Amino acid sequence: MKFSIHSRILFSALIILILFMGLTGLLLNQAFRNNVENSQRENLRIQVYTLLAAAELDENNHLQLPDEITEPRLNITESGLHARVITADKKIIWQSKSMLNKNIEVPENILTGKFYFSAFRLKQDTYTSLNFATQWISEEGEKIYIFQIAENQNVFNSQIILFQKNLWGWLAGVSFILIIIQTLILRWGLKPLRHVAEDLIEIEKGKSKQLNAEYPKELTPLTNNLNQLLESSQLQLTRYREALGNMAHSLKTPIAVLQGLINVTSCKDKELALEQLSTINNIVEYQLQRASAAGRLQPAELIALQPVTEKIISSLAKVHRDRNISVVLEVPANLMIKIDQGDIFELLGNLLENAFKWCNKKVSVTAQQINDQTLIIIEDDGPGINESEKKRILLRGQRADQNTPGHGLGLAMVNDILLLYKGELKITDSKLGGAKIVIKL
Repeated sequence: MKFSIHSRILFSALIILILFMGLTGLLLNQAFRNNVENSQRENLRIQVYTLLAAAELDENNHLQLPDEITEPRLNITESGLHARVITADKKIIWQSKSMLNKNIEVPENILTGKFYFSAFRLKQDTYTSLNFATQWISEEGEKIYIFQIAENQNVFNSQIILFQKNLWGWLAGVSFILIIIQTLILRWGLKPLRHVAEDLIEIEKGKSKQLNAEYPKELTPLTNNLNQLLESSQLQLTRYREALGNMAHSLKTPIAVLQGLINVTSCKDKELALEQLSTINNIVEYQLQRASAAGRLQPAELIALQPVTEKIISSLAKVHRDRNISVVLEVPANLMIKIDQGDIFELLGNLLENAFKWCNKKVSVTAQQINDQTLIIIEDDGPGINESEKKRILLRGQRADQNTPGHGLGLAMVNDILLLYKGELKITDSKLGGAKIVIKL
């Protein structure tokens, strides 16, 4: 599959944009998650410091904390924040009202003065816990107390989810805006190329002979070379046509003189000489027509097929009026074909002339559009064409019946025109009994 330059660049930019925005989103999401986790850990440290500030030894040298803590969540059941103080042998000294029967694991070989963070699951919730061991000195000696804080991660997870929704929403919106901007930039940047294509179409239609628009400096060498090529091709074609015209003009006078001499001269080979002179004359005409067809640019003008066909049939019907030939014409009125008008007259004229010449009483012409191709079928009820003759008669100067007037140039000209338009010609047997000519253009 071939993609346009615009599609290639836009598709590449889209892939890069998706990768860039996706990577940016992942990095921002991870940065926000790390920030939330650090914020939660810092909050747990502050809670430990708050408990340490509230803790004191009683008159019996036992550590005690007040029932009500300045942090409101520690005083509310199932608030999501839990705290307790235990001894080194895991004896509970104090716990918050929110603690209830929850348990926080103690790390192995815990050291005093160091913060130990961990995560654990309790039922369906995930908690972040902090263990901090401290040493209290009293008259009875040194004692180790472990302060434990645990906080539910649901609140922070909801913050992360909300941030992700907003993040991807904004990134999608920004990406959409960037795609629109990129599309507009591409259209503006590739506009000169579209102008080149439009100018070439104008040349193809015959409305212009050169690329006349002003183009950016990157395209100027290309357009200049194209103009030089078009000019050189036109000059070469002109010289070619002039040479052929001169040749034809030079040959026609001697041929006419020879014809006149033969007509007034008694010769047993007079008919043969006249036939050979007529053959030379037709060859000259054929070569001129062929040069004209080869020199034309590709067709760009749509022509209605039905009027052309009707005009040719009308002319041939007058020529063969004494034979009462019946013509069946099935060509849609809206069927348009992209071909030079002279070429379509030459093409159909030769084929229909053969059909009228060889038919008994009936000729059929049908046409239809199949996708981008035009299918034209010409049939007759004549004797048909032998299988061995179907390829040979397409050659210049070859005829299926040597006794029939003509010089065998018609089908060869048809073949040349079809080659010019990359068409196809196929000869088969018709249901009417004669030949069936199938043309694809």
